[in-house]
Amino acid sequence: MRAPSLLLCAMALLAGSASAQDVYKCVKDGQTSYSATPCSAGQLQILEIPPPPPAVDKGAATRQERVASQMEAARKQRERLEDQARERAAKQLEARDKHCAQLRLEQKWAAQDAVGAGDKNRDAAQLKARRAGERLAVECLN
Repeated sequence: MRAPSLLLCAMALLAGSASAQDVYKCVKDGQTSYSATPCSAGQLQILEIPPPPPAVDKGAATRQERVASQMEAARKQRERLEDQARERAAKQLEARDKHCAQLRLEQKWAAQDAVGAGDKNRDAAQLKARRAGERLAVECLN
């Protein structure tokens, strides 16, 4: 007699899955039965069947994939822009280093010219060496 009660229970559960409703568990003379209506005699226990879980929103998965894809594209764009900025900064630093090397060489040459200048040109050569040093200091030592 256990099989019919299990069958009745399964049917009650399936019927209850459509909407939340009460299922009555009746025990009479040691026999358990399940019904959608209250027991006429015997011990009564009310079982509540929870509502079914909400249907899976398949659109949510595609929205999540789309948002993830957009975030990935934004991250790649940001990384590309950061890489470009680093490359520009490296090129600017290289150009500045080259310019400063040229100014140091010009200052060195001007100082050598000032040392080797005769009396007539010494003041002009010293002025040129001093100005080359000042230019180097302003452009490269800051």
